[in-house]
Amino acid sequence: MSLPRRTGILAVLLVIIFLDNIDLKEEEPGKADKRESFWIKILATFRQLQDKRQALLIPLTMWSGFEQGFLAGDFTKSYVTCSLGIHFVGYVMICFAAVNAVCSLLFGKLSRYTGRMFLFFLAALTNFATILAFLFWMPSPTELPVFFLFPAIWGMADAIWQTQTNSLYGVLFDKHKEAGFANYRLWESFGFVIAYGYSNFLCVSAKLYILLSVLLFGTTLYAVVEYVENKKIVLSSKERNAVDINDCLWQQTKM
Repeated sequence: MSLPRRTGILAVLLVIIFLDNIDLKEEEPGKADKRESFWIKILATFRQLQDKRQALLIPLTMWSGFEQGFLAGDFTKSYVTCSLGIHFVGYVMICFAAVNAVCSLLFGKLSRYTGRMFLFFLAALTNFATILAFLFWMPSPTELPVFFLFPAIWGMADAIWQTQTNSLYGVLFDKHKEAGFANYRLWESFGFVIAYGYSNFLCVSAKLYILLSVLLFGTTLYAVVEYVENKKIVLSSKERNAVDINDCLWQQTKM
């Protein structure tokens, strides 16, 4: 039995053994009528764009699709396959996924101490440096470790993008989570579509310059969002302090 088939059988067994059963209950009468229609949800998704924070986060969200599309499509094709052969693509992607998984757990806990803004800029700096390295790197079969080093570094940065972007959307759009996360998946998928769409029409250097542009633009607008949010927090804190002081003065006058 081939390795892919054995792996597939193992995956099915793991799902059967460890996945909890979902208890299906009969739908209450009239419940279906109360559900929001598909078009209402679509309308709510686009209405969410009236929130300036959501609009400003579009480039950063699309970046998530761009960067994943580049590694999975262009790096494996233009760097790995051309230099090492197609049989190395799986190993390279395993390296990316393994580092991504470990770092997702690590950065999820680390964000409690560093804050999300530090991690976002760490990921941006990591991707920026890696893209510059791609522009000047001439792949050679003799440099085998380098073909695994770049996906590992990219996986570390992607772990930050995935965990912290989800966290950011959850915090900013707490009252409209469904519409917020719908926008998140919409614009991330749109980034995927664009990245794969121009994959066969542009050279690698042009794709890398596009990545740099989207990264810089998205990170700049994200910094604007953080600035606006921090300003709101400071103002609300001052207002609460002013209310507390007025309450104390009022109580003193009563005494």
